[in-house]
Amino acid sequence: MTETPLSDESARALRGHWFVYLDTIESLRTPLHDYCLRLTRNTWDAEDLVQETLLRGFSMIARGDLHGSSATIRNARAYLFRAASNLWIDQQRRPAIVPEMAVAEAAHETPEPGVTRDALRRLASHTSPQERASIILKDVFDFSLDEIADQLRTTVTTVKSALHRARARLEPAAETPKLRSAPSPETIDRFVAAFNARDLVALTALLTEHLAVEVLGVGGSRGRSAFLDKLGAPTLRAERREYDGEAIVVVLVRQGDETMLRDVMRFTEADGQIARITAYLYAPDTLERVGKALGLSVQKRGYHQPADVVTTMVATTFIPWAER
Repeated sequence: MTETPLSDESARALRGHWFVYLDTIESLRTPLHDYCLRLTRNTWDAEDLVQETLLRGFSMIARGDLHGSSATIRNARAYLFRAASNLWIDQQRRPAIVPEMAVAEAAHETPEPGVTRDALRRLASHTSPQERASIILKDVFDFSLDEIADQLRTTVTTVKSALHRARARLEPAAETPKLRSAPSPETIDRFVAAFNARDLVALTALLTEHLAVEVLGVGGSRGRSAFLDKLGAPTLRAERREYDGEAIVVVLVRQGDETMLRDVMRFTEADGQIARITAYLYAPDTLERVGKALGLSVQKRGYHQPADVVTTMVATTFIPWAER
Protein backbone atom coordinates (compact mmCIF):
# COMPACT_ATOMS: atom_id res chain seq x y z
CA MET A 1 0.00 0.00 0.00
CA THR A 2 1.42 3.39 -1.04
CA GLU A 3 1.58 5.98 1.72
CA THR A 4 0.34 9.49 0.96
CA PRO A 5 2.97 12.09 1.94
CA LEU A 6 1.96 14.61 4.59
CA SER A 7 1.61 18.25 3.73
CA ASP A 8 4.11 20.58 5.42
CA GLU A 9 1.31 21.99 7.58
CA SER A 10 0.20 18.55 8.74
CA ALA A 11 3.77 17.48 9.43
CA ARG A 12 4.39 20.59 11.55
CA ALA A 13 1.19 19.97 13.51
CA LEU A 14 2.16 16.34 14.07
CA ARG A 15 5.60 17.36 15.29
CA GLY A 16 4.00 19.78 17.71
CA HIS A 17 1.79 17.02 19.11
CA TRP A 18 4.84 14.78 19.49
CA PHE A 19 6.69 17.42 21.52
CA VAL A 20 3.64 18.00 23.73
CA TYR A 21 3.56 14.26 24.33
CA LEU A 22 7.28 14.17 25.19
CA ASP A 23 6.82 17.05 27.64
CA THR A 24 3.90 15.25 29.26
CA ILE A 25 5.77 12.03 29.95
CA GLU A 26 9.33 13.41 30.32
CA SER A 27 9.55 12.61 34.05
CA LEU A 28 8.72 8.97 33.22
CA ARG A 29 11.41 8.50 30.60
CA THR A 30 14.29 7.58 32.91
CA PRO A 31 12.28 5.10 35.05
CA LEU A 32 10.88 3.58 31.85
CA HIS A 33 14.39 3.25 30.40
CA ASP A 34 15.59 1.64 33.62
CA TYR A 35 12.73 -0.86 33.50
CA CYS A 36 13.41 -1.70 29.85
CA LEU A 37 17.09 -2.11 30.66
CA ARG A 38 16.29 -4.61 33.37
CA LEU A 39 14.07 -6.54 30.98
CA THR A 40 16.39 -6.60 27.99
CA ARG A 41 19.74 -6.51 29.86
CA ASN A 42 21.25 -4.51 27.00
CA THR A 43 21.61 -0.75 26.51
CA TRP A 44 20.69 -0.72 22.83
CA ASP A 45 17.76 -3.12 23.13
CA ALA A 46 16.47 -1.12 26.09
CA GLU A 47 16.45 2.08 24.05
CA ASP A 48 14.70 0.30 21.19
CA LEU A 49 12.04 -0.94 23.60
CA VAL A 50 11.62 2.55 25.08
CA GLN A 51 11.15 4.04 21.61
CA GLU A 52 8.65 1.38 20.59
CA THR A 53 6.77 1.91 23.86
CA LEU A 54 6.66 5.68 23.33
CA LEU A 55 5.38 5.21 19.81
CA ARG A 56 2.66 2.95 21.17
CA GLY A 57 1.78 5.70 23.65
CA PHE A 58 1.81 8.34 20.93
CA SER A 59 -0.85 6.39 19.05
CA MET A 60 -3.10 7.08 22.04
CA ILE A 61 -2.63 10.85 21.98
CA ALA A 62 -4.24 11.05 18.55
CA ARG A 63 -7.43 9.72 20.13
CA GLY A 64 -7.16 12.00 23.16
CA ASP A 65 -6.65 9.10 25.56
CA LEU A 66 -3.83 10.75 27.54
CA HIS A 67 -5.17 14.29 27.90
CA GLY A 68 -8.25 16.20 28.91
CA SER A 69 -11.39 15.42 30.87
CA SER A 70 -12.28 12.54 28.54
CA ALA A 71 -8.93 10.79 28.92
CA THR A 72 -9.28 7.05 29.35
CA ILE A 73 -5.70 6.56 30.59
CA ARG A 74 -5.43 8.03 34.08
CA ASN A 75 -2.02 6.65 35.05
CA ALA A 76 0.56 7.31 32.33
CA ARG A 77 3.31 5.53 34.30
CA ALA A 78 1.30 2.33 34.59
CA TYR A 79 0.24 2.56 30.95
CA LEU A 80 3.79 2.94 29.61
CA PHE A 81 5.16 0.17 31.84
CA ARG A 82 2.31 -2.07 30.70
CA ALA A 83 3.00 -1.29 27.05
CA ALA A 84 6.72 -2.01 27.53
CA SER A 85 5.95 -5.29 29.31
CA ASN A 86 3.61 -6.49 26.59
CA LEU A 87 5.92 -5.48 23.75
CA TRP A 88 8.86 -7.21 25.40
CA ILE A 89 6.92 -10.40 26.17
CA ASP A 90 5.72 -10.50 22.55
CA GLN A 91 9.33 -10.16 21.39
CA GLN A 92 10.41 -13.07 23.57
CA ARG A 93 7.81 -15.30 21.97
CA ARG A 94 9.36 -14.79 18.55
CA PRO A 95 12.40 -16.77 17.36
CA ALA A 96 15.62 -15.24 18.67
CA ILE A 97 17.59 -13.38 15.99
CA VAL A 98 20.37 -11.61 17.91
CA PRO A 99 22.36 -13.29 20.71
CA GLU A 100 22.07 -11.76 24.15
CA MET A 101 24.52 -9.10 25.28
CA ALA A 102 26.63 -9.45 28.37
CA VAL A 103 24.48 -9.60 31.49
CA ALA A 104 26.77 -7.09 33.16
CA GLU A 105 24.96 -4.43 31.08
CA ALA A 106 21.92 -4.93 33.26
CA ALA A 107 23.64 -3.94 36.49
CA HIS A 108 21.86 -0.96 38.06
CA GLU A 109 23.76 1.35 40.38
CA THR A 110 23.40 -0.13 43.86
CA PRO A 111 25.61 -0.39 46.96
CA GLU A 112 26.40 -3.99 45.92
CA PRO A 113 26.62 -4.13 42.10
CA GLY A 114 28.11 -7.61 42.10
CA VAL A 115 25.07 -8.96 43.91
CA THR A 116 22.79 -7.13 41.47
CA ARG A 117 24.55 -8.54 38.42
CA ASP A 118 24.43 -12.06 39.80
CA ALA A 119 20.75 -11.82 40.68
CA LEU A 120 19.87 -10.44 37.24
CA ARG A 121 21.86 -13.18 35.55
CA ARG A 122 19.97 -15.86 37.45
CA LEU A 123 16.66 -14.10 36.88
CA ALA A 124 17.26 -13.88 33.14
CA SER A 125 18.44 -17.44 32.78
CA HIS A 126 15.84 -19.29 34.81
CA THR A 127 12.56 -17.41 34.48
CA SER A 128 9.94 -16.92 31.78
CA PRO A 129 9.32 -13.44 30.33
CA GLN A 130 6.17 -13.04 32.44
CA GLU A 131 7.96 -14.15 35.61
CA ARG A 132 10.84 -11.76 34.99
CA ALA A 133 8.50 -8.84 34.30
CA SER A 134 6.46 -9.65 37.41
CA ILE A 135 9.40 -9.73 39.81
CA ILE A 136 10.99 -6.58 38.39
CA LEU A 137 7.70 -4.65 38.53
CA LYS A 138 7.09 -5.79 42.11
CA ASP A 139 10.52 -5.81 43.74
CA VAL A 140 12.22 -2.99 41.83
CA PHE A 141 9.46 -0.57 40.86
CA ASP A 142 7.05 -1.37 43.71
CA PHE A 143 3.89 -1.83 41.65
CA SER A 144 1.01 -3.47 43.49
CA LEU A 145 -0.19 -6.95 42.57
CA ASP A 146 -3.34 -5.44 41.04
CA GLU A 147 -1.28 -3.04 38.92
CA ILE A 148 1.03 -5.83 37.74
CA ALA A 149 -1.93 -8.01 36.83
CA ASP A 150 -3.39 -5.14 34.82
CA GLN A 151 -0.10 -4.44 33.05
CA LEU A 152 0.49 -8.07 32.14
CA ARG A 153 -3.18 -8.65 31.30
CA THR A 154 -3.55 -11.49 33.75
CA THR A 155 -4.93 -12.15 37.23
CA VAL A 156 -3.52 -11.40 40.66
CA THR A 157 -3.40 -15.13 41.34
CA THR A 158 -1.28 -15.67 38.24
CA VAL A 159 1.04 -12.85 39.26
CA LYS A 160 1.47 -14.37 42.72
CA SER A 161 2.32 -17.72 41.15
CA ALA A 162 4.79 -16.09 38.77
CA LEU A 163 6.51 -14.28 41.65
CA HIS A 164 6.70 -17.50 43.67
CA ARG A 165 8.20 -19.45 40.75
CA ALA A 166 10.68 -16.69 39.88
CA ARG A 167 11.95 -16.37 43.45
CA ALA A 168 12.26 -20.12 43.80
CA ARG A 169 14.41 -20.28 40.68
CA LEU A 170 16.89 -17.62 41.75
CA GLU A 171 19.63 -20.08 42.50
CA PRO A 172 23.30 -19.37 41.68
CA ALA A 173 24.17 -20.43 38.16
CA ALA A 174 27.55 -20.10 36.50
CA GLU A 175 26.97 -18.99 32.92
CA THR A 176 29.03 -17.18 30.36
CA PRO A 177 26.98 -14.55 28.54
CA LYS A 178 27.13 -14.27 24.79
CA LEU A 179 28.10 -11.06 23.03
CA ARG A 180 26.52 -9.36 20.07
CA SER A 181 28.60 -9.57 16.90
CA ALA A 182 30.64 -6.36 16.67
CA PRO A 183 30.85 -4.30 13.47
CA SER A 184 34.20 -4.16 11.69
CA PRO A 185 36.68 -1.86 13.49
CA GLU A 186 38.44 -1.29 10.17
CA THR A 187 35.28 0.05 8.54
CA ILE A 188 34.60 2.27 11.54
CA ASP A 189 38.17 3.60 11.43
CA ARG A 190 37.68 4.53 7.78
CA PHE A 191 34.45 6.32 8.69
CA VAL A 192 36.07 8.20 11.59
CA ALA A 193 38.98 9.37 9.42
CA ALA A 194 36.67 10.53 6.63
CA PHE A 195 34.25 12.19 9.05
CA ASN A 196 36.96 14.15 10.83
CA ALA A 197 38.47 15.25 7.51
CA ARG A 198 34.98 16.02 6.12
CA ASP A 199 36.12 13.97 3.13
CA LEU A 200 32.93 13.65 1.09
CA VAL A 201 34.57 11.45 -1.53
CA ALA A 202 35.73 8.92 1.06
CA LEU A 203 32.40 8.99 2.89
CA THR A 204 30.47 8.53 -0.34
CA ALA A 205 32.54 5.45 -1.14
CA LEU A 206 32.01 4.07 2.37
CA LEU A 207 28.22 4.52 2.59
CA THR A 208 25.76 2.46 0.57
CA GLU A 209 23.64 4.36 -1.92
CA HIS A 210 20.46 3.55 0.00
CA LEU A 211 21.93 4.17 3.45
CA ALA A 212 19.29 4.10 6.20
CA VAL A 213 19.72 6.63 9.00
CA GLU A 214 17.67 6.52 12.20
CA VAL A 215 17.87 9.18 14.89
CA LEU A 216 16.20 7.57 17.89
CA GLY A 217 13.09 9.45 18.97
CA VAL A 218 13.20 11.82 16.01
CA GLY A 219 12.87 10.01 12.72
CA GLY A 220 14.81 8.60 9.84
CA SER A 221 15.93 9.15 6.31
CA ARG A 222 17.21 7.05 3.45
CA GLY A 223 20.05 7.75 1.03
CA ARG A 224 23.62 8.74 1.75
CA SER A 225 23.09 12.25 0.39
CA ALA A 226 20.76 13.06 3.30
CA PHE A 227 23.49 12.06 5.75
CA LEU A 228 26.27 13.86 3.92
CA ASP A 229 24.23 17.07 3.86
CA LYS A 230 24.10 17.07 7.69
CA LEU A 231 27.64 16.27 8.80
CA GLY A 232 27.57 18.98 11.45
CA ALA A 233 30.06 21.65 12.44
CA PRO A 234 33.78 21.07 11.72
CA THR A 235 34.38 21.33 15.48
CA LEU A 236 32.65 17.95 16.01
CA ARG A 237 35.13 15.09 16.21
CA ALA A 238 34.48 11.36 15.91
CA GLU A 239 36.36 8.54 17.62
CA ARG A 240 36.06 4.78 17.61
CA ARG A 241 35.45 3.36 21.07
CA GLU A 242 34.65 -0.09 22.44
CA TYR A 243 31.45 -0.56 24.43
CA ASP A 244 30.55 -4.04 25.64
CA GLY A 245 32.63 -5.70 22.97
CA GLU A 246 31.18 -3.63 20.14
CA ALA A 247 32.97 -0.97 18.13
CA ILE A 248 30.92 2.23 18.14
CA VAL A 249 31.49 5.81 17.05
CA VAL A 250 31.31 8.57 19.62
CA VAL A 251 30.91 12.17 18.46
CA LEU A 252 32.70 14.62 20.74
CA VAL A 253 32.36 18.38 21.16
CA ARG A 254 34.43 20.92 23.07
CA GLN A 255 32.47 22.80 25.72
CA GLY A 256 34.71 25.24 27.54
CA ASP A 257 37.78 23.32 28.67
CA GLU A 258 36.04 19.95 28.53
CA THR A 259 35.52 17.43 25.74
CA MET A 260 31.99 16.06 26.02
CA LEU A 261 30.02 13.24 24.44
CA ARG A 262 27.45 14.61 22.03
CA ASP A 263 26.29 11.56 20.09
CA VAL A 264 26.79 7.83 19.67
CA MET A 265 26.45 6.06 16.35
CA ARG A 266 26.19 2.34 15.63
CA PHE A 267 26.55 0.82 12.18
CA THR A 268 25.25 -2.10 10.20
CA GLU A 269 27.80 -3.19 7.62
CA ALA A 270 27.17 -4.85 4.26
CA ASP A 271 30.01 -5.95 1.99
CA GLY A 272 32.49 -3.52 3.48
CA GLN A 273 30.11 -0.54 3.34
CA ILE A 274 27.89 1.04 5.97
CA ALA A 275 24.26 0.22 5.20
CA ARG A 276 22.61 1.63 8.34
CA ILE A 277 23.46 4.25 10.95
CA THR A 278 21.59 4.45 14.26
CA ALA A 279 22.23 7.68 16.17
CA TYR A 280 21.45 8.31 19.85
CA LEU A 281 21.69 12.12 19.85
CA TYR A 282 18.26 12.50 21.49
CA ALA A 283 18.42 9.44 23.73
CA PRO A 284 20.00 10.97 26.87
CA ASP A 285 19.43 7.94 29.12
CA THR A 286 21.44 5.79 26.74
CA LEU A 287 24.09 8.48 26.27
CA GLU A 288 24.51 8.75 30.04
CA ARG A 289 25.14 5.01 30.34
CA VAL A 290 27.63 4.95 27.49
CA GLY A 291 29.34 8.14 28.66
CA LYS A 292 29.72 6.81 32.19
CA ALA A 293 31.21 3.55 30.93
CA LEU A 294 33.68 5.45 28.72
CA GLY A 295 34.55 8.11 31.30
CA LEU A 296 32.98 10.93 29.26
CA SER A 297 30.71 13.74 30.40
CA VAL A 298 27.58 14.06 28.27
CA GLN A 299 26.40 17.24 26.61
CA LYS A 300 22.86 17.81 27.85
CA ARG A 301 20.42 17.90 24.96
CA GLY A 302 17.26 16.30 26.31
CA TYR A 303 14.66 14.48 24.23
CA HIS A 304 13.73 17.34 21.95
CA GLN A 305 14.77 18.05 18.44
CA PRO A 306 15.35 21.64 17.27
CA ALA A 307 12.40 23.26 15.54
CA ASP A 308 14.25 23.59 12.22
CA VAL A 309 14.42 19.83 11.63
CA VAL A 310 13.08 18.40 8.41
CA THR A 311 9.41 17.68 9.09
CA THR A 312 9.17 14.73 6.74
CA MET A 313 11.61 12.77 8.93
CA VAL A 314 9.19 13.00 11.83
CA ALA A 315 6.17 12.32 9.68
CA THR A 316 7.71 9.24 8.08
CA THR A 317 8.36 7.69 11.50
CA PHE A 318 5.23 8.56 13.43
CA ILE A 319 2.31 8.65 11.00
CA PRO A 320 1.86 4.86 10.82
CA TRP A 321 1.41 4.77 14.59
CA ALA A 322 -0.92 7.76 14.71
CA GLU A 323 -3.23 6.13 12.19
CA ARG A 324 -3.61 2.88 14.18
